[in-house]
Amino acid sequence: MVETAVYAKKLCMSELRVQRSLFRNSHYFDAGAGNANSSIGYVVKGSVELSMMGRHYHLDAGSLFYVPEGIRYNSIWRGCPEIEFYGLHIISHKPDPTAERYALQHIPALSTPETGDKIREIFELFATGDRVNKVRALGLYYTFYAGLLPYLETEAPQKYNPALISAINYIEAHYASDFSVDELAVACCVSESRLYHLFKSELRTTPVKYRNEYRIEKAAAALRHGTLSIDDVAETNGFNSAAYFRETFKDFTGLTPSEYRGMVQSPERQETYCHCI
Repeated sequence: MVETAVYAKKLCMSELRVQRSLFRNSHYFDAGAGNANSSIGYVVKGSVELSMMGRHYHLDAGSLFYVPEGIRYNSIWRGCPEIEFYGLHIISHKPDPTAERYALQHIPALSTPETGDKIREIFELFATGDRVNKVRALGLYYTFYAGLLPYLETEAPQKYNPALISAINYIEAHYASDFSVDELAVACCVSESRLYHLFKSELRTTPVKYRNEYRIEKAAAALRHGTLSIDDVAETNGFNSAAYFRETFKDFTGLTPSEYRGMVQSPERQETYCHCI
């Protein structure tokens, strides 16, 4: 069973969407192409694991978190058996390049029942469909966001080492090929030990793990949109062993390829999946 409700209100150059979602047992969301909007999430029931570029966050019920626009990440939701969360999404129609850039982050100071009550009230006012109530909801949102801003940590644009950028570009261009880390290092004109150091210090991961994560991202897209068998998806995305593919896919997503395909291609889940954090 999946239930999601989303309400929206157009602002001057943006749109606020408020969302409440209910799931059972587990749910996986992949923003592999880059999250299109910034989002504030509050976990009511269950837990979520957020992952991006070697960073991982585990958040339990009562947690408030922020997701900036334009990042590649995925989230794994788990419940025993219920999952419930609220989302506030800002869809910008004219991005401001001078605006502050915030990091993906948990906000412990505001991870309280009072915060959950405020977000729930915003949602319930939108859900009435009444114009006056929507204006009231916007006022509550702006007050809430003003209180949130002092807690958000800014993040300067990442300036990666040129050799690391070269390695990332090589991996993403040849991810389905069976090349070694030593071959990758040669292609990037650095030593193997130096390459490991760059991945560990700047991305908090390893070359092999980064490649596997990218392969899984591509495989997940194939499972969502294609009709290839799971064995064929494994082979076309660089996994020589279907068993290893299944094991790696579950390590990254918390689901087997079959479970994932059944979740994202089920008609009753498709609309929900597209709108989730």
